[in-house]
Amino acid sequence: MDHSAWDAIKGYFPENFNGSRILVTTRFIKVAKYLSVDPYHVTHRSLKDRWELLSRKVFGQSQCVPREYELIGKRIVLRCTGLPLAVVVIAGLLATSKESLEIWKDVAEALDRFDIYDNVKRIPKILSLSYNYLPPHLKPCFHYFGVFPEDHIIQVKRLTNLWVAEGFLMPHKNMSLEEVAESYLDDLINRSLVQINELSINGKVKSCKVHDRVHEVCVREAIKGNALCIINDNHAPKASRWLSCQTSHWPITQTGYGNCTLDNIHSVLCFGKDVYHSKCRLVYPCLKFLRVLDLSLVKCSQGMPSEITDLLHLRYLALSTIGSLYKLQFFKLKNLLTLIVTSWMEKCPLQLQCNILDLPQLRHVHVDKRCSQYLPCLVKKNLQTLYWLKVASSDRKPNFRMVPNLKELGIYIEGQLAPSYLGSLVHLHLLEKLKFEVGRVERFCLPTGFPPNLKKLTLCYTYLPWKEMDTIGELPHLEVLKLKDFAFCGSKWGPSKQGFRELKALLISRSNLKHWDASSNHFPVLERLVLRYCWELKQIPINFANIGTLKLIVLECCYSFLVTSAVQISSTKKLFFMGTTNCPLHVREVRTKVELPNNESSEEQSVESSKEESVGRYKELSVGCSDQERLKARKRVMKNLKKKMSKSLNAFKDLKRKVLRRK
Repeated sequence: MDHSAWDAIKGYFPENFNGSRILVTTRFIKVAKYLSVDPYHVTHRSLKDRWELLSRKVFGQSQCVPREYELIGKRIVLRCTGLPLAVVVIAGLLATSKESLEIWKDVAEALDRFDIYDNVKRIPKILSLSYNYLPPHLKPCFHYFGVFPEDHIIQVKRLTNLWVAEGFLMPHKNMSLEEVAESYLDDLINRSLVQINELSINGKVKSCKVHDRVHEVCVREAIKGNALCIINDNHAPKASRWLSCQTSHWPITQTGYGNCTLDNIHSVLCFGKDVYHSKCRLVYPCLKFLRVLDLSLVKCSQGMPSEITDLLHLRYLALSTIGSLYKLQFFKLKNLLTLIVTSWMEKCPLQLQCNILDLPQLRHVHVDKRCSQYLPCLVKKNLQTLYWLKVASSDRKPNFRMVPNLKELGIYIEGQLAPSYLGSLVHLHLLEKLKFEVGRVERFCLPTGFPPNLKKLTLCYTYLPWKEMDTIGELPHLEVLKLKDFAFCGSKWGPSKQGFRELKALLISRSNLKHWDASSNHFPVLERLVLRYCWELKQIPINFANIGTLKLIVLECCYSFLVTSAVQISSTKKLFFMGTTNCPLHVREVRTKVELPNNESSEEQSVESSKEESVGRYKELSVGCSDQERLKARKRVMKNLKKKMSKSLNAFKDLKRKVLRRK
């Protein structure tokens, strides 16, 4: 609305006359004129552009538009003026009703009633029109986006678990509640009311957000139904179904809620920055039916108030603390579905009870890696997600038969384990995602058997030799493989067997791999390849050009010759599959480094980034290899780090001298 935000930050962008520019976008003319004497005014979309945008959204790129729909559709886009947001949202509505000409006519008539020259009021009305056509089961899910602050990035897993806890979802006999939630979200995305923020490596929606104008509708409709109260510096506390606490101080106080007798508060979610909690009281009579308590951003310094366990109706509990939780009687929370307990200070590991998994209704658990947890003694069929299960050599063997319906599992290993130690993993027939991360271990061994239907495997700090990849390649249903932080150690990877028959996505992050010898036969259906911090790798196997399904190669913080290799593969693939229906291969590069003759990075690297990349590249490269290999690796680390620091420091001094000369 005003220019105060720019005034607050402009001091950090001094004019150094080096050719750099800052682009600022705003909807407010007075702000644009304050920032620039000659602002650029974005022109509205033409009628042709608007119709193309709407028809492609509704009928797809290659489909023909029936004549009767085209006539009404062009009348609709004419009334959307030139605003893309209005066109996209209306297209999302029409796409779900393209078989109903009556709805198209109703939308056109409704738009005719809006003032075509008043965009300030017109956009909210168009968004409200799309909201009014939402099916009843989607409206509370849509309202719930108002709980999150404007422009907040929302993790899909968190959102779906909150919807499950709130009871928004209609059960489906062939789908879990989480799958129903994902289908609801897909519907809202298809209606253009929710935007995709980030996709996972396998192309699924990982996080989402809503446009700020759509967020206004969420908030307005939720407040209108007395479902939402936003607590910030402008709004006083009020008893509503959902409390969204967006302040930097602890909002649940005696003054605000101590005398409140209403018991319709179902959710309390805190989004304030740097909110600390010590001995403040939390539970009041009006909170006794609370279902959701999300304090994941509140930094608790002395455990948590024991009175939390008096909230017997809790279904979702997220805490962040550094104290002991031994005395917290979690067993009283019989209705708990989701439990998230983390430490906000890495040096202060949590002290947590070991029998939390015995809670009868638990579906999703996320605790710190260093927290000891025992698998339940009785079979728990509800448990679907478990991060993390700490496994140490001193513990008894985990019996995964006790959690037969697990779909996601993260295992943190401390101490030397025999390959048979995790043998009962083979009994997890529904497990699709498995993560291994290793702490202080002399040597990590792959388990003797994997879950039979595993689709996604992540390894981190495991320091396995590349020859072990043949074992992983034999997994029959594996679609996604992530190798992070020296999951495999060694300079050469040459698969000896044809494997990875179903692998669609491969990520290698931080590796000392130099030579990769593979062909399209080893990865016949690969679609995405992501390489991060692979400093030593010279070339991607050229035969990857023969993989017809390969769509994307992402190179992050790699040297330019690796980019050249990827571009060559893309060009070769284009020639090889010319005239076929195969998808083109795209190469995306992020923070590419230029290779110099002495194999060092460009002089423009800063001291800080050079240090961070070198340390991150070789972090803890001392496990899982022979003594001689470890010694050589450490020497390379120190030598490489000294060179980078020296060159970056010289570059920094040169830059400083140039700046002083200009002055």
